[in-house]
Amino acid sequence: MSYILGMDTGGTYTDGVIVDSASRKIICKAKALTTKDDLTVGIKNCLDRLKFDRMSEITLVSLSTTLATNAIVEGRGGKVALLYMGAELEDEVPAAVSVKIKGKIDIMGRLMEDIDEKEIEDVLMSLKGKIDAVAVSEYASVRNQKHEKIVKHMAEKLLDVPVICGHELTSALGFQHRSVTAILNGKLISIIDELLKSTKKVLSEKNINGKIMIVKGDGTLMTEKVAKLKPVDTILSGPAASVIGGLALTGNSDGIVVDMGGTTTDIADVSEGSIRIKKEGANVGGWFTRVQAAEISTFGIGGDSRIYLDRNGETEIGPQKVIPLCIAGSEHPELIHEIKSFRRVGDLKTYSAQEADCYMYLGKKPSKEVTGKDDKIIEKLKERPHSITYLAKIIGKDPETVDLTPLVEEGVLARIGVTPTDVLHVQGRYNAWNRQVAYAGIEILAKRREMSVSSFLSDVERKIKARLAMTCVQAAANFEGEDISVRDSAAAMYILERAFKSKPSSIINPEIRLKKPLVAIGAPAGVWLNEAAELLNAEVTVPEDADVANAYGAAVGQVTESVEIIINFDNNSYILNTPWERSEYRTKEEAMFFAIHEGRKYIEHVLADAGCKRCNIDENISDMMVNLPDVEDVEGRASKTYVGTKVFLTGVGDGMI
Repeated sequence: MSYILGMDTGGTYTDGVIVDSASRKIICKAKALTTKDDLTVGIKNCLDRLKFDRMSEITLVSLSTTLATNAIVEGRGGKVALLYMGAELEDEVPAAVSVKIKGKIDIMGRLMEDIDEKEIEDVLMSLKGKIDAVAVSEYASVRNQKHEKIVKHMAEKLLDVPVICGHELTSALGFQHRSVTAILNGKLISIIDELLKSTKKVLSEKNINGKIMIVKGDGTLMTEKVAKLKPVDTILSGPAASVIGGLALTGNSDGIVVDMGGTTTDIADVSEGSIRIKKEGANVGGWFTRVQAAEISTFGIGGDSRIYLDRNGETEIGPQKVIPLCIAGSEHPELIHEIKSFRRVGDLKTYSAQEADCYMYLGKKPSKEVTGKDDKIIEKLKERPHSITYLAKIIGKDPETVDLTPLVEEGVLARIGVTPTDVLHVQGRYNAWNRQVAYAGIEILAKRREMSVSSFLSDVERKIKARLAMTCVQAAANFEGEDISVRDSAAAMYILERAFKSKPSSIINPEIRLKKPLVAIGAPAGVWLNEAAELLNAEVTVPEDADVANAYGAAVGQVTESVEIIINFDNNSYILNTPWERSEYRTKEEAMFFAIHEGRKYIEHVLADAGCKRCNIDENISDMMVNLPDVEDVEGRASKTYVGTKVFLTGVGDGMI
């Protein structure tokens, strides 16, 4: 008998499941807080909580993660130098330094300008010791990889850093986006390497020797070896695993999967068991990439979203993420005394700070000089977390005038505050952490609203349900090709607010009806989505193990590999462009034979290397035609001419365990 360990390292929690490899049933599950400063601690805590005594029988360890996505969004990662050729970049790129060098090929892969190896050597030597990785990108390199390969060889020889070429990551045209993808790949190498090292360290301690796989952004699996070379493929790994896991747990083949995590709510569309894929590439943190990933709409509302009062004294939720009071209070129960000590007398004012807020020092020094009062606050927080009321008192100021947001945004401090997770604790619907501290914070906000605690909770609950319903509507519109934000449209907001009763009307009573069922995954979604579904007149399924759908999705994912090969017709020759070489043939038939043969051989090799005993390969072949200008056929339609053939092969591994 063999078992699979599925793990997800998220921004808030690290989840783990043990799955029977034959039945695909969950044997046990566990959660632990993700420890960003040292991932091994969170991973070890998670495995320690798994009630399983047959660790040596685990044959596969499958990981999903949001680390890559979060790193891009937050601008973290290694320093990457971009060496590019053939054209100017259209926009900025996330490289530490960008250098254009000689070398140019045209769209057909023909040599237009050769590279200058002396120039390349000089550039590389000037970068020595200053960067963590090199990205190499040339215009139309997917049609001829010669220049990129030479530059890569020289960089590897002269610099002791990883080097990645644009053509190695994607076969799609688009010089700007391919360059961005290569740079991000370089930035993420250290991030994923740390995850793998931390995981392997804990696995060794637990006597687990199974093969390690990682979930890609499209929900499929890749080997540890591939992940180290192409960490950019882990973009949206966590959300994709959640979708796979949610469907597998329900047995549904169609639905809208709603994954509510700590920071965001991710929504994906599934039809006939297949996730909708964003084939043109994933957009993460404002960077458009050529990484094929699940088409997921992400919204800034989660279990850790900040609940606060806006300048008008109205309750607002997110998109900022904070540490829930109940979690902070579990480690620092003394916070309750500081929070309860607050008593305000007088009229409600406009505040830059919320009296329910507390702060924690993260160990990072400010990048620029701070005021004496801020320095005093930082020194006090080094002892332990404190409330804003306490911090204001030690510097002799009113809490309403103490704004620590700049230090939070810089990552020096973390804000602790009221969240939907705290609401669930006070309502008695979730009991993992400290309810008393959560109640103390909510009581302050309720008093500021001049409401009872129960009335305040009802108001918050109504707004969370309406917000979730609204995000589902917006995501559905996005999946149908409407890239909109309903909050940007006063008309849409008017209709939705009345449909979802967030602003009831005595005159108009609109209704929304979602045609597809909802699948709720993630611990908060299982609580909130049932009620939000009523507003959408939709069916909803909450799987029994929805709280670990991401880890389960990692455990039951399939190993796949695909390759796109382009045959271009040029000067009576058929030019075969694969991700690894360029070759010419006299006939289309000969080029097609080698395209399919080499493509299948490549996929079989990758899947065999992943441990698959066999594989199924699908072929998709389509001719590329273009209209001839000013030429019509006998029926008056524009005549077309053949310019090439696209060969797309996809392999699915089987029999891995």
